[in-house]
Amino acid sequence: MERSGATPVTMLGAALAVGLPLASCAVSPPTITLDDDVATLALANWTGGTNERTRVEVDGEDGPFLRTDWQDPELAHSVPLLGLWAGGKWSARVVSESGEGSVYVDFETGTVPVGMPGWTTSGTPGWEGYLLTGVIAEPAWALILDEWGRVVWYKKALGRHRVLRLRLRADGEGLRFAEIEPAPVTETSALVTVNWDGSEVSRHQVDQFNHDFVDTPEGDSICVVTDVRPGRSGADVVGDALVRVDEDGVATPIWSTWDTWEVPEDSELEGDTWAHVNALDTREGGGWWVGMRNLSALLEVFDDGSTGRMLGGPDSDWSFAVEADRPKFQHQFQFLDGGVVMMDDRDPSTGEDSRVLELTLDDAAMSATATWSWHHDPPLSIVTLGDVDRAADGSTLAVFSYAGVIDDIGPDGELRWELQTSLAAAIPYAVVVADLPGVTRVR
Repeated sequence: MERSGATPVTMLGAALAVGLPLASCAVSPPTITLDDDVATLALANWTGGTNERTRVEVDGEDGPFLRTDWQDPELAHSVPLLGLWAGGKWSARVVSESGEGSVYVDFETGTVPVGMPGWTTSGTPGWEGYLLTGVIAEPAWALILDEWGRVVWYKKALGRHRVLRLRLRADGEGLRFAEIEPAPVTETSALVTVNWDGSEVSRHQVDQFNHDFVDTPEGDSICVVTDVRPGRSGADVVGDALVRVDEDGVATPIWSTWDTWEVPEDSELEGDTWAHVNALDTREGGGWWVGMRNLSALLEVFDDGSTGRMLGGPDSDWSFAVEADRPKFQHQFQFLDGGVVMMDDRDPSTGEDSRVLELTLDDAAMSATATWSWHHDPPLSIVTLGDVDRAADGSTLAVFSYAGVIDDIGPDGELRWELQTSLAAAIPYAVVVADLPGVTRVR
């Protein structure tokens, strides 16, 4: 079924162009519907054959590009053709499992909105797929980019809000993102769930929502929030907390920094946060792990609100034989088999530039050792955000957020690809996926 506000592409002209009348084909061609709101989105509609599964195959100007998943026979199908870039020329056909194909249907994707920041790349990427990220500007955008920096999906944030985290929905029908108000204590931040056409499924305002979230296998989301309470002098102090948000938007508290520490006596913290939780991840065999920027530490938190081990900071459970191996003002991190890699922002006021830091963790000896670090050339210093994504081949994607730079560092430690924003805009957290739901790139 075609959606309102979308433009179907006529099939007859495509069939006659190749000299085959539509009636001569046992496999009928798809109807391609172009979305008016997301210019890169095309929807393939077709009816399956009587006995065989069918799918749609899409060719670009350089040959085969992607194919949809196989669909059951005798059913009407409607599948988003995800991963196409703006202004591309494409041809699509329906193919049966026995290899019979329909005539091709030609179509062209539209152009992205005026004012959206562009991207430039240099080098050759060592990965193929898509980058779930965004751009922090006015307005801000939730984005999916391919490995050449081409926008393949987008959604504008409301007002002056920022999109800090973007994740695929478990059902494959769209995305979920953190839309954060740019203020120390947020009041209108929301966890937003959208379909591929950009329409909102839900917008759950999460009180004091901040920085990051992860989705659980049960379908809930664990969100970082601020927790403001009176400090020792009576002035407000910004603590941090984790809450579990269910599909109806109901938030249940899990843990707060107020449960673990007393407010420091340092009066300079009045009106500020002493921990500054900025990142969230999991580790096999553990609970949730929170990154605490101002404590230069990662802390293990369980669903019942209890805490476990701490990596870094003054009370680290892992010892550091070399003081320079300790993280300092780190942001996003990723646990590995036997270690952790993180964006270690460091302290620009002391002349330290930001670095990617990998620590090997010996859980028997409870020791932490820096086994690899990487600095941008020329040095970059970022004081907020920053992300890392380690791939299976040992390469690392490093996001220097407020420098507007993403680097792809090979397993040998050499820079092989770099992406930069074309405007003065920052990049939030980022996740790499090989394919988007329902489609597979032809490689």
